[in-house]
Amino acid sequence: MSYQVRFAVAAARQFRKLTSQEQGRIRGALEKVAARPPGQRGGKTLKVIRRRDDRFFRLRLGDYRVMFDVLAEERVVLVLGVIHRSDLERWLRGR
Repeated sequence: MSYQVRFAVAAARQFRKLTSQEQGRIRGALEKVAARPPGQRGGKTLKVIRRRDDRFFRLRLGDYRVMFDVLAEERVVLVLGVIHRSDLERWLRGR
């Protein structure tokens, strides 16, 4: 039972700016996450980010980090951002 992948508006805008090769790599990784959502898999590339009132996941793919949340009730993997690693700290502070 796989999940559906959806992009937040800002994440879709960031995703469209990437090259087709980078988009393909990210799309493939998100399909794998949707097939087996976090909690059922782990590893170095996947990490849980816990904040005071928030929790989401970070997927590491080369120089990019894909930030997403899993909405289990709706069976959706919601992509919150596709961020270059140099911009990650700024993105986290602004969240």
